[in-house]
Amino acid sequence: MPQGRAELRISTRRGEAPSHSSRYRPSAKDPPPYGAQHRQDALWEGGNEALPPMWHQFKTSSDGATLYQDNTLMIVSRSRPLPGVRLDDPGYLAVPGWEWHISPLGRSYFVNHDTWTTSWKKPKPERPAGSLMPECVIEGHSNYIWSLAYLGNSGNIMSTSHDSSIRQWKRDGEPVGKPLNSDGRGIGSMVVSPDETMVVCGGGDGRLRLWNIKEGSMIGNPWEGHNDAVRCLDWSRNSLEIVSGSQDGTIRRWNPNTGRQITPPIETSHGWIMAVKYSPKGDKFMSGGNGPICVWSRDGKLLIEIKGHDYDVSSLCWSRDGAHIFSASLDRTIRKWRAIDGHELVVLRGHTRGVKSFCLTPDERYIVSGSEDYTIRIWDLKTNQAVGDPLLHDDQLLALALSRDGKYIVSAGLDKKIYVWNLEAALKNGVVAAANPPTNSNTTRLPPIHARRIPPTFFDDFDIHSSTSPDVHHHSSHRIVVPSIESARALFARIPSLFHHSRSSAGDGLRQTRGQGIFFRRGPRAVQVAAVRDKQTLFVAPRPEQKQQQSSQLHSQGSSSQSQPTGTPTPVPNSSTQAPTAAAVTMKSRVLTVLARLVLLICCAPLPSTNGR
Repeated sequence: MPQGRAELRISTRRGEAPSHSSRYRPSAKDPPPYGAQHRQDALWEGGNEALPPMWHQFKTSSDGATLYQDNTLMIVSRSRPLPGVRLDDPGYLAVPGWEWHISPLGRSYFVNHDTWTTSWKKPKPERPAGSLMPECVIEGHSNYIWSLAYLGNSGNIMSTSHDSSIRQWKRDGEPVGKPLNSDGRGIGSMVVSPDETMVVCGGGDGRLRLWNIKEGSMIGNPWEGHNDAVRCLDWSRNSLEIVSGSQDGTIRRWNPNTGRQITPPIETSHGWIMAVKYSPKGDKFMSGGNGPICVWSRDGKLLIEIKGHDYDVSSLCWSRDGAHIFSASLDRTIRKWRAIDGHELVVLRGHTRGVKSFCLTPDERYIVSGSEDYTIRIWDLKTNQAVGDPLLHDDQLLALALSRDGKYIVSAGLDKKIYVWNLEAALKNGVVAAANPPTNSNTTRLPPIHARRIPPTFFDDFDIHSSTSPDVHHHSSHRIVVPSIESARALFARIPSLFHHSRSSAGDGLRQTRGQGIFFRRGPRAVQVAAVRDKQTLFVAPRPEQKQQQSSQLHSQGSSSQSQPTGTPTPVPNSSTQAPTAAAVTMKSRVLTVLARLVLLICCAPLPSTNGR
């Protein structure tokens, strides 16, 4: 994405939208109207030299670029927030046709170019009819939710939020006990002890806090060591160690009984450390952030680096036997690696924004992933394909967890809600969708077409003749290129060699309906052929002539155009015949033109333009 952006003015971008730029007066009640997105002076405290209220800036861990965040909506911009400056990169918002701006009073608002309206609310995609709904939506947190855990013994759900609380819920949404509150700093990460009696959380102040779940009280004092927010935590399976990763770029290991560090901190090259995870045996752990995935020994020695992701790694997981590593990244992919040497085995693609969290089902058959694109996707590791349609949120997802029996998914994010989904229902819904794909009675399904590049000899032996067209007024150098009848037939015969269809299964009964394609349009149409180089030339057939004169006239015109010097008049045809012109081209010319363009398009060749378009 670009690092900066010039001012964007959008007064009347589509149609006849009203312009309010001359009479707009800032209001705290209503967003600026459509058409008022022009450069203005900021009216918040400090003006253009200060950030709006509830904003802050920070540098990325990957390239050191400065980013600006609206802490109310939790959205980030690469452009400094000023009235009249577009703040989103194209494709950043979940719904096309919208833009993000800031009012002169310092509040973010959104512009809808399809309806010519504006709104304070961030746009969210519409839920398609028939899409799976969550079994329960739990509300109670007052700020976005960072982390989730599913307690296997009780079946309860635990959540941490930027509202500085840890809460416990039954699956039907009923609160369990009182919230566990920190001292006012947001809680980002959380991990539950293997025996599910304690939970440790990491805060924005860099401290770790250990809580007794049953009693609802903090154990001892906060653990100090990190110099920045704690982003990730994990508890070893033998319950003897806790590992933490922070925005300060260090990994620290703690004794949960004393709250003291076991070894000196590990300095990494990750920048912000986004994920840490112990191996099943507990003899090593891995970390992810900017750059490669790192696998470490218990004494902090780097064992292996796994490279492949294009952007920050956000979540990590081991297979049960420790033979494979799974990772999710802000590059929108989920990947499977061989743990012993870091060899990449599988890449799952489908999310349209960064993947923030994922879980492996207990039987290791499926991966469930949550993304900034507002969706949860389920992946079948036997086919390495997504199952069914995505499950939809109202905002970006940050956290995901699975029940111990693998029956339920819980998810949460920026909309402050926890969603409870039935995994079995989602899988069943996916099977039904796959068995009943949408059909259209007016279309015919064909097997996949695989295109080949044009071989060097494809255009060999073509008899090509060209002449300047007197009917093309815009460019005197325009030509009509006319192949002989034999050449046209050869072109038709060679085109099928560029394609092959995948074999269809028995009983598909796939058929093409004759005469319903784009090649069967009524009547001739005028065609203008732009001046092109020989390698980009299209073949245009002449107008149909009387059968007894057609072949001889084409060849005579071709030889005439090659032998006559410039300026020599072309013989005038008699009344019963007419030379081909750019203003009257036959249906055959249309067919050949479309076919030639199709060949060039599929084989990645540049297409000549018509009328500059």
